[in-house]
Amino acid sequence: LWHAQYPSVSFIGLPHSVVPFPLFELQANAVVSQLLLQSSSLSSSSLTEKETEGLIESEVVQLPSLPERMEQARLDAASGGPESSGRVQDTHFLGSYQWDYCRKMSRIGGVYDESMEKYIATNKALYDRSGKERKQILPGKKDKYRETRFQRDDENRTYRIIYSEMEEEKSTVS
Repeated sequence: LWHAQYPSVSFIGLPHSVVPFPLFELQANAVVSQLLLQSSSLSSSSLTEKETEGLIESEVVQLPSLPERMEQARLDAASGGPESSGRVQDTHFLGSYQWDYCRKMSRIGGVYDESMEKYIATNKALYDRSGKERKQILPGKKDKYRETRFQRDDENRTYRIIYSEMEEEKSTVS
């Protein structure tokens, strides 16, 4: 996410095979928290009292030191992603690894708590369901799973289907 040598430069949205917008929002929160921390360490008067108070209260995790970041960048470049395939094209693949990454980003951003854990768990449930439906689609056929509408129930880490062409299709075939 961050450039190893220049941590004020970041690249939001690179991971693929993920639930994109919630993950990108967590990345953005993490980036902003780090920029605020950098800015406060350069000039404590540049932040308002409320911003400084928010950073302290949320227990934002700071980025590692420059030597640690450079070593991690070297390892990441050689690994080929979380499965360590060695394939450069897999560097930004997350898939099922995205949940721990979301937790890490929310900790760095200072927003990780029980409600965030429930939010992440609901995202996982939705991702898993869509993944099963996606596998049933033949190349060139309409991907009806994209038309499914859900109502989230983060408190119970689940969802309710409001509308699904796939469910309608199953009931008319039966």
